[in-house]
Amino acid sequence: MRYIVSNTQMKAAEADCDSRFISYSEMMNNAGSAVAGSIIENNAPCLTAVLCGAGNNGGDGFVIARLLAERGFKVRVVLVNGEPRTDCAREHFGFPNGEVYRLDADKQRCTAFVQNAQIVVDCVFGTGFHGELPEHVAELLTAANNRPVRVAVDVPSGVNSDTGEFDPRCFKATETHVLAAMKKGLLNPSALEVCGRMIPQEIGIDDSCFKEFEAIFNGGCSRGVLPPRTVGAHKGTFGRLLNIAGSLCYSGAAVMSTRAALRSGTGLCTLAAPVSTVKALTGTLIENTFLPLPETADGFAGENAQDPIAELLPKMTSVAIGCGLGNSENTRKLTEYIIKNAQCPIIIDADGINSIADNINVLKERTGDTVITPHPLEFSRISGLSVAEIQHDRIGAAKRFAAEYGVTVLLKGAYTVVCDSAGDEVTVNTTGSAALAKGGSGDVLTGIIAAMLAQGVPPYLAASSGAYCHGYAADLLCRTMHPASILASDIINILPEVYAPLI
Repeated sequence: MRYIVSNTQMKAAEADCDSRFISYSEMMNNAGSAVAGSIIENNAPCLTAVLCGAGNNGGDGFVIARLLAERGFKVRVVLVNGEPRTDCAREHFGFPNGEVYRLDADKQRCTAFVQNAQIVVDCVFGTGFHGELPEHVAELLTAANNRPVRVAVDVPSGVNSDTGEFDPRCFKATETHVLAAMKKGLLNPSALEVCGRMIPQEIGIDDSCFKEFEAIFNGGCSRGVLPPRTVGAHKGTFGRLLNIAGSLCYSGAAVMSTRAALRSGTGLCTLAAPVSTVKALTGTLIENTFLPLPETADGFAGENAQDPIAELLPKMTSVAIGCGLGNSENTRKLTEYIIKNAQCPIIIDADGINSIADNINVLKERTGDTVITPHPLEFSRISGLSVAEIQHDRIGAAKRFAAEYGVTVLLKGAYTVVCDSAGDEVTVNTTGSAALAKGGSGDVLTGIIAAMLAQGVPPYLAASSGAYCHGYAADLLCRTMHPASILASDIINILPEVYAPLI
């Protein structure tokens, strides 16, 4: 599964597949077979209720019911909206060793089936839902939401597949089997809460059928991203990174970003930090060099902090700025100086982003390629959108900002969005988990991307690959550690395992 699509784009891809490759009926059979196979693999035969609508999603349900019944499951099909109305659904309607009931004819019996079932399979609306659930459907779904295994096919009923908006009485899946391509609305953070574990299922649609799509999934595109380590290489071969980070209060941010950069292959790294921070870290960070900056009385970067940087800046192949600097007037001046004077690619994170929120047009004065890595609240400050507006359409918000300001945007969060500086190409990252919801994780991500930029990786590839590797590190850790116990330093320590297969 590579593509993220709107409902209209999905229908166009299906129509093209029907005309050139396999029929709608075959796609339906493939969809039902894939979901049934997963249910059979993970559950012993038991009482199973399959809720079928009158459209093609209901047809998927008929295939699932037939295959489960053939494998010994005690299946009850509930026709939620009457008899099937599409040709494909009618073709697959009916199965041996099972029973079919109409909700409108025997509501009490249908509800009882659902309440007693161990597995409930939702095939009522699929991508066809918008607005509010009919009362009779909402009541049935409420009963279904108390069952231990709740399987949604393509989209949980009651969820809008384009926007992610949902009726509060929607089907709350423990797992959602997403067919052929990810539906854009399911990536809305609120919708994620009712989808459960999302399982991609291929149904035979050729990639060439997706002429238009919202974005692509970033799954493993990072292979070969790090430059090869040839025999004649030296430390200068792999770039010079200037990491402007840290303060007396936030020295950990400097440590995390610097160590992550060094673990990610940059040949030389210089940490530019307030002088008291440098003094505090000289025994902690030993593989990098330091550039002490003038500081304020409370240990943040001081006035004219750009002066010591000016001589060093032309020698750098990338610059990172913002991790733990503190949001102040001095940080703003320093960030704007880097934007206007660095000829190499730069990455702006955290307080670097916050400091220029009131003068965001400075991004249009950049002299080098620029990557920004905001979380939704930071992105709200620089875009003028509310957090709710951003989360409602993360892909669209990132694309519009990137196109207007000419910067690569990495919008953090579940399913991180990365958009190129033209606003044309978008990837959504598949790796990572709530294990990353801990202070320092963002600093590690900045260090990873900054190191890739220093080694000559193009900004869009560096940002998308960095997000992938960062998330994959957390996934590896979750195999042996509880997500709550994972630290940012753990992510850094496991990076060698992340990069090993990418060489």
